[in-house]
Amino acid sequence: MNVGRIKQGGADPGSAAGAFVAKLRAWALAELLSFAIVAAAATWPLVRHVDTHLPLGTEPAATVPLFTAWTVWWNADRAAQGYRDYWDAPIFAPTSGAFAFSEPMPSTAVVAPLVWLAGNPILAHNCFLLAALTLNGWTTFQLLRSLRMRWLVCLLGGGSVEMLPLVHSELGVLQMVPLCGTVWTIHALYLFGQRPGLRRALMLAAAFAATYLTCAYYGLFLSLLLLPAAPWLLATHLRRVRTWYLLAGSAGVTLLLVAPVIAAQMRVIRTHDLRRDPDWVTRLAAAPRDYAVTPWPPLFEPDFAAARRAQSYFRLNPGWWKIGLAALGIGAGLWWRRHRRWTAFCLTLLGAAFVLSLGPRLAWGGWSPYVLLMEWYPGMAQARNAYRFAVFFQLAVALLAAVGLQFVCGQVCGSRRHSRSLISPRSGLPSLFTWLRRSRSSRLRWAFVAGIGLLAAAEVHPPAQNLFAVPLGDAQRGWIAWLQTQTPADSVIACIPFPQGSGVKDYEQTALWMLWGTRHQRRMVNGYSGFFPKSFLETKAALQKFPDAASVQRLRDIGATYCVVRRAARATEMAEAPEFELVFEDEQTWVDVYRLRP
Repeated sequence: MNVGRIKQGGADPGSAAGAFVAKLRAWALAELLSFAIVAAAATWPLVRHVDTHLPLGTEPAATVPLFTAWTVWWNADRAAQGYRDYWDAPIFAPTSGAFAFSEPMPSTAVVAPLVWLAGNPILAHNCFLLAALTLNGWTTFQLLRSLRMRWLVCLLGGGSVEMLPLVHSELGVLQMVPLCGTVWTIHALYLFGQRPGLRRALMLAAAFAATYLTCAYYGLFLSLLLLPAAPWLLATHLRRVRTWYLLAGSAGVTLLLVAPVIAAQMRVIRTHDLRRDPDWVTRLAAAPRDYAVTPWPPLFEPDFAAARRAQSYFRLNPGWWKIGLAALGIGAGLWWRRHRRWTAFCLTLLGAAFVLSLGPRLAWGGWSPYVLLMEWYPGMAQARNAYRFAVFFQLAVALLAAVGLQFVCGQVCGSRRHSRSLISPRSGLPSLFTWLRRSRSSRLRWAFVAGIGLLAAAEVHPPAQNLFAVPLGDAQRGWIAWLQTQTPADSVIACIPFPQGSGVKDYEQTALWMLWGTRHQRRMVNGYSGFFPKSFLETKAALQKFPDAASVQRLRDIGATYCVVRRAARATEMAEAPEFELVFEDEQTWVDVYRLRP
């Protein structure tokens, strides 16, 4: 009877094994739910407006969140079409391969059903963001459990990674939020280093591919950082030929999984000669003083850090309590034999991320190692924000802080492995640990450990989230419906006003045109992305005095047939322009549609 039940898919619910499995599932669900609650609290009040508003983080405008919401829609739309014409997104007409100019984020297809069923890319975008934050904490929890740390330490360590200040300050840039792929890759590498095998090599490949397909930035940066850090986890296994075969196979599977994305990106890079100016990269690189300042004032801030708050362009400090626990974790981790290699890995990751975040600022006699990487390491010449290496710095600090909290837990709550004190008796801390350990109240001891962990995780908590109310397409249904029903499907439209400046704020209206374009689905001359094609920049220059003769000629040259114009932008000029024919007026939104005469 029992054999039959097991064959049908699980342990007997009435047996001790069945009860144990049910308890494990309940605990796993509770852990995941706890990280989901943290994600909702950290982004409050986003959950109240999950289908109508976008979080800005510290972004000065809603341009980037609107653009990433459009990206989520395009991935869902192409997934429904079997990814036909995936790279030919309907922007920057007539340029082909427009989707490869920015982060494609194909992994956002996991929320495609929300787009298909609700028709709302804002809802899909926000659900992906909240799920990513949740998984940041949960994957870290699983990693620390593999390191055999206490359950409370794993929970607080996961919360610390979920609340990384740089992630929350970049909350308006969706691709910067999911650290779960990076944590999963580190976890897979750790397990592979424990016992190399085919299954673990394939898991490592899948984890790294997921990282790259979620954020090419993180995939590129992680591939560089693992070169000096990974040998600590692989250790003596590197002496075996089989290990190298498995690593080569893992790299091959990874390339196979990400090949469609990399091939399209490389094709566009070669065709349009895309490369960042080193001077521009230097402007977006960190300075050492930036690591003294947190994005928001913490509970405890030294005077020297407060004095630098107005001087720092980027604010990359993960929190002083985290740094203190990480320093304790370095000492304890290097002392404990079982955590020595893990600590060395985290230290190497931390140091390499710090150095690379300085970008071209780090130079000797006019020679910069970062510029050398831009010349020789594939992808680095296209990376703009060198300061984002600091995400890996903060991640390493949080992981080392978990080791430090494990040490505190062993000192206070008792542990045969971690009972030996590494702190000088003069500090007074061993006396405090001894007093707490001898206390009859176990709740007091665990409350002390939880308090330290919570303080480190939440000391730099973001303020109430700044939200942008998206003017959804429902209010624009008049002119959108007219384009859908009265224009050919292959029509090319130009939306006016066209951006005048080059700042992020200047493209906010463009990002709105793109989001409304998810409804009418006509190709647009407009567009926004990480790179801009040369043809778009030429069109932008020609349309500065729209609707003059030069702009009309440019629109004809690129095949535009209709102009969608905000009436306040060019009402008088359009009425006097003989090249345009007014074909529709939307009195509700004051948006008019003009046809460009042959």
